[in-house]
Amino acid sequence: MFHVMFRILEATKGLCLPLPPGYSTLLSVLGVRCLPQHTFLQYVDHGLLQLTEPFVSRLMTDLDNSDANEQLKFSILKRLPEHMEQKVSQQWDHPITSACISREYVKTLLEKHSENRDSALLDYGKSCSYPDFLPLNYLTKILWNREEQAQNPFEEQENVDVRFVEEMALKQTQIKLGFEVK
Repeated sequence: MFHVMFRILEATKGLCLPLPPGYSTLLSVLGVRCLPQHTFLQYVDHGLLQLTEPFVSRLMTDLDNSDANEQLKFSILKRLPEHMEQKVSQQWDHPITSACISREYVKTLLEKHSENRDSALLDYGKSCSYPDFLPLNYLTKILWNREEQAQNPFEEQENVDVRFVEEMALKQTQIKLGFEVK
C-alpha cells in the first residue's frame, strides 16, 4: 500500500496536482510502519515524506519509550522546525523533553524579569561556565555584579591575619551545618 501511495504522490507532484488533506500524514504513517528506520529518515531528509504535525503528535503518543522508539523520536524531533518541535515535545513524556520545556520556561521567566530590572545581568557571553543552565547563569551574574559593587573591607587594612579569618569562616560553617557546638 505504501508503494502505491508513494507512486501516486510522485505522479501528483509531477503533474502539479493537489493532494487531498491528510494524504501526507497517512503516507508518513505507512512509511514508518513499512520502511526500515534509516530508509524512512532518508525519505524525510530528501523531502519525499513530510513530517506533519498530526503525524508527529500521533507518533509521540502512540510509540512506547523503548530504545529503538526513543531513537526514532529523537531523530524526528531533530528534523522538525523549531515552532513545531516545541509543540510536539510537550506531548512526549520523557526526561529530556521535560528538561527542555523547563529550560525554555525558566529562560522566558528570566528574560521577563531582566527586562523589568537590569538587562545587563543576563549577559550570556561573559564568564559563563554552564551555558545551558540559565538559573545558575542568572545567579552567577547577580553575585558577580554584587561582588564588583561591594567594597572589600580588608583592602584598606594591611595587617589582616588571613589564617584567623579562614579559621573563623570554617568554624562558622561547621556551626551552621551542625558539626560543632558554639
